[in-house]
Formats: sequence, structure tokens, C-alpha cells
Amino acid sequence: MVYLSLGSNIGNRLEYLQLAIGLIAYRIGPIKSISSVYETPAWGFESTPFLNLCVGLTTAFPPEMLLDELLQIEQQLGRTREDREGYSARTIDLDILFYDAVVCDTPKVAIPHPRMHQRRFILHPLCEIAKNQFHPTLMKPVAALEKECSDPAVLQLLPVKIKYPRVFSFIAIEGTIGIGKTTLTKKLNALLGGTLLLENFLDNPYLEDFYADPVAYALLVETAFLHERVAHYHRFFSHDQKHPIIADFTLGKSLLFAKVNLTAADYVHYAEEFISQTKELPPPDLVLLLHQNLDGIMKKINQRGRAFEKNISMDYLRTLNSAYTQEGIHPSIPKIAYALDGIDLIEDPNALYPILLKIFTA
Repeated sequence: MVYLSLGSNIGNRLEYLQLAIGLIAYRIGPIKSISSVYETPAWGFESTPFLNLCVGLTTAFPPEMLLDELLQIEQQLGRTREDREGYSARTIDLDILFYDAVVCDTPKVAIPHPRMHQRRFILHPLCEIAKNQFHPTLMKPVAALEKECSDPAVLQLLPVKIKYPRVFSFIAIEGTIGIGKTTLTKKLNALLGGTLLLENFLDNPYLEDFYADPVAYALLVETAFLHERVAHYHRFFSHDQKHPIIADFTLGKSLLFAKVNLTAADYVHYAEEFISQTKELPPPDLVLLLHQNLDGIMKKINQRGRAFEKNISMDYLRTLNSAYTQEGIHPSIPKIAYALDGIDLIEDPNALYPILLKIFTA
């Protein structure tokens, strides 16, 4: 069992702790225990109080790789470690306390944490989840180390709980044309350390013709999309993939777009073919459904400047929006609805935090 200490004293401290634990669960390994949250004075320097807690987890990473992952999570949450001596305020601080009974002392990593026995903000929450954990160099359990600790700091127990993060193995992002699915998919995958599954929509030979003449090319374009998506799934899932899988489309969008674009008679036959071709393919276990006002979506479509999209009308976008809202997609799969109005996924480094929190606490 690995035990970590987490602390934050900048911004929304509780959210940073929840975000860090969620990223740890996805990137490093399952969380087995979480202590209470304590507010504590800054240790070793003058600053605003910290929120601190400890967690227990399991991982396949050896100690130095574990440290690399923790440092990357700190960076993802806005922490910049400085080379200068001393301590400083930080959005998140992640420290390895124990790694089973391993003793490691290299220029890169020291385990057990060399000063944990001097710090009550570590020992007290750690006692909640690992009081019998034996310190392999001090030769005492954590409970005894806390009893002997001379640190005078007073810890305030907060009436809040950090949730065990929900870990999904396959997350798909859906929403109207141009809303930003692929951008969000790539950014989310970079944070969660998974595998990308991106749609090959530009390979559809009828797409440009469809936007010029929707009635004549609707069945051709939707049939081509279905065959390509199914073939893409078969290729992708024929190999073992690193979880979580993060996709910018679902197979279910074929049925949704077909219902919007096809005649009633064509849709009946299309739906039969859809069921036949997709029934053995794995669905996502979470769909993140994006919403945005139509003006904002149209602005994005115009900004990306694809010539074949110049004929997309506001009425068509409105119809698609209505389909996603009223008809739904993959009705039996859990969904998180998220509005992108006023959010800049490209320029704002913190834009994904609220989305991550929704996923982790779903």
C-alpha cells in the first residue's frame, strides 16, 4: 500500500484536493482510503492555512515513476515547483509518505518521507487510515510517531468529505457539430492519461455533397458514417488499449443524425442495420454531453473555416440541438450535461477543472 499526503493553500483548496485525488485514481491507481480534511497552519513559512489530508492507494508504478506522475499532476493543477530554497504557497502539494515497506534514498526520491515524523499535519490524518503502518527506519507505527511528535500545530477538523473518485473506463464526448468535442477530448485525455478514440469524419466521401444538397445525399452520408464508425471501432478494439478511453463520438450519434436527416421509411431500415452492426461493440460507460448557445457554435464553425461547412444553417444546428436534448443518445448510459457558454477550452488552463469535478464526483 502506498500512502500520500495532499495539501493546498491557494484558490479553492477543497476543489484542488478533489481534483488531485481524481487524477491520482485515473493516472496512478485505485484509491483505497481517504482521511478527513484538516485546516492547518503553513509549516515552515508564513502563508495562508492549508487544507491537508492523506490517502492510501495501490499502484503498479515503482517509486521513481510514481513521483514523476505526482509531479505531472501538480503541474496540471497549476503548481510550479521552484528551485529556490524554502517553502512557498501552492495550489497542490503531493508527497509520498510510504511505499509498502520500501526504503529508498536517492537524489530523486526519499521513502519514507524524511520529515513526516516532525509534522502533525501529516501524522494526524495518516493515523485515521494507517495508524498501524510501520515506519521501516524509525521502527515504530504511525500512531506512536504521532504520540511522540513535538509539532505544536493545531489542526482543525473540517465538516467536509472528499469523495472517492468515480473511475470510468470509457468516456465519450457528444454534442452538436462544431461545439468543441475533439478539442475537449484531446485535453481531457492528456489530463487523465488514457487513449484517444477520434472520429474519422473527413473520410466520408459524401459529406461535402450532403451540406450542398441534404435531401439527395442524406442516406448516402449517414450510411457511410455508420460503416466507417463501426469499422473504426473494430480496428480500435482489436488491440488492448490503455484506460480510460476518451472518444469524441459515440456509435449512437449515427442513429441520432439519421433520425434528423432521413425520411421515416429510410430511417426504419437504417435503424435495423445499425442494431445489427453495433450490437457486439462496447458502449461508453459515461457520456459527457456538451451544450452551447447556437451563436457560439456557429462562431466556432466559421472560425475553423472548413469550406464544406459554409452551408450549415442555423436551423440545422437548432434541429440537432433539439435532437440531442429531446431524443437523447445512448439512453441507458450515465450522462453528464455541461454547458460551454462563456468557457474557452483553448486559452483558459483552468477551464477543464469543473468538468473533471463532475466526472470524479458523478
